[in-house]
Amino acid sequence: MLSCTYASVDILNNTTHNLYKSAQRKLYNTDYKEATEDLISLLNLYLLDPCPQQIYLDLIYAYYKLNDLKSTNHYIEYFLKSYPNHKHFDYVLYMRGVLNMCLDEDNKKLIKYLNINWFDRDPMYACIAFHTFSKLIHQYPNSQYSADAYKRLILKNRIAEHELSIVKFYAKKYAYISVIVRVEKMLHQFPDTQATRKALYYMQQAYRNIYLPDQANKVAKIIATNPVY
Repeated sequence: MLSCTYASVDILNNTTHNLYKSAQRKLYNTDYKEATEDLISLLNLYLLDPCPQQIYLDLIYAYYKLNDLKSTNHYIEYFLKSYPNHKHFDYVLYMRGVLNMCLDEDNKKLIKYLNINWFDRDPMYACIAFHTFSKLIHQYPNSQYSADAYKRLILKNRIAEHELSIVKFYAKKYAYISVIVRVEKMLHQFPDTQATRKALYYMQQAYRNIYLPDQANKVAKIIATNPVY
């Protein structure tokens, strides 16, 4: 009985090993759909070798290459919650940022098709991407993905433009305190963007409208030294 059990284990190990080799070969040959099917089969066996973490990493990559962003996001979020100390955690963070940039771009295409101002729409995915890239750079400064993540922080311009659209909305509604609070937030989070420089004008006018000329003059000095270009 024992020998039969060991033989069964050996057969199972050989089968799973061959299946994983098959999945890797399909990934290498860009046959991502077939690779995901093999990987899902392996995942459903609850194996220790290959470890499930590696299977999840492979699935994240394969689904991303298939442009199946929903499945990619599912495995990214699961991995981040389940394996916070994994040696490739920085890679999964990076992929989360890239994924949400893609989702933001897809949203942009839809909004453009509907003839809606993109900057008026909630930049939810851009915010997730921006904060994810910021986290990656802060927690893993020596990661091979940090340099590219830093370049992608240009997303702040997209988010700041959305904040500016909110400032303009408050200004039209004569909600001057809300204008001031929103611009202060922009100064704290996105001080070096064109949108924030433009928002300073609305802050200056808001202070004048609530009869705080000293504060308005201070903002005027900031505008003078930080012109919109």
